[in-house]
Amino acid sequence: MITKSAENSSNYARRIVPFQAARKAFGAILNALEISRGKVLLPAYIGWSPREGSGVFDPIASLNLDYGFYALDERLRIDIERLRTELQSGRIRVLVIIHYFGYVDPAYAEAVKIAKEHDVYVLEDEAHAMLSDIVGGICGRLGDACIYSFHKILPVESGGAAIINDPESPLAQSLVADPDCELPLSHFDLRCVADRRRANSLTLDRLVRELAPEIAPLFGVPGCCEFPQSYPVIIPNESRDRLYHEMNAAGFGVVSLYHTLIPQISSEFFPAAAKVSRHILNLPVHQDASENELGSMVRELASRVRGG
Repeated sequence: MITKSAENSSNYARRIVPFQAARKAFGAILNALEISRGKVLLPAYIGWSPREGSGVFDPIASLNLDYGFYALDERLRIDIERLRTELQSGRIRVLVIIHYFGYVDPAYAEAVKIAKEHDVYVLEDEAHAMLSDIVGGICGRLGDACIYSFHKILPVESGGAAIINDPESPLAQSLVADPDCELPLSHFDLRCVADRRRANSLTLDRLVRELAPEIAPLFGVPGCCEFPQSYPVIIPNESRDRLYHEMNAAGFGVVSLYHTLIPQISSEFFPAAAKVSRHILNLPVHQDASENELGSMVRELASRVRGG
């Protein structure tokens, strides 16, 4: 028997709880899980800055939780076999998957599958990948929970959210929103924002490939449902720090995510991540940037790389 319209309010529901920042949402989830034994396992590419600290690691430190890291390769892709070994240890309680710069790891589904086989809670950091989740639907759904960071995608000053995929779970019911926090999602046409970001990424991908080998895309062309936060490139031979300062002085807001890894991540044990952190430069693809401005930025970058 089928009713005339949908009546099941829990069918495909997700609980979205607003917080002042994504790191507060992350901390609230970890605190609600009441992790007394076992580790939180994170990818070995987490940054720190004097101004912002470390968004994903600070809540773990403040809650005094045990933690570990799993390996990534030089394209920040999950080393699935080393992750499998970590999850098989029986010591992991929470697995954190970070969808870097809005791109989804090819091993994402396999990583979640292995975690579930070992009864490990999966938390997806979507500070960069909110649009790849909401609009693209290609991340955020396989794990148990995820977090958003609004100001990294939208023109707002702050704000974040915890998203729990089972709204009837005890964790979903226990989370309490920060006071006076709102969800700005209804204020923007997210489909148009996502499409503009993807179009800008495609433009940069075409232009940057002409600069090889001085500049190399880290990921390259976004998939049809990937909506990047930025377009990451690797500067293999020139000083990344010099280019960062010169490009910003010239009026092009490039960043380096993450130029300084947290000290808990050893370059000896995770050399691939350390290498990426020394050479990465993130080019803006946000919805305010026009194709002409992107072209000017790449020409400026090319002149400084080739003339440096």
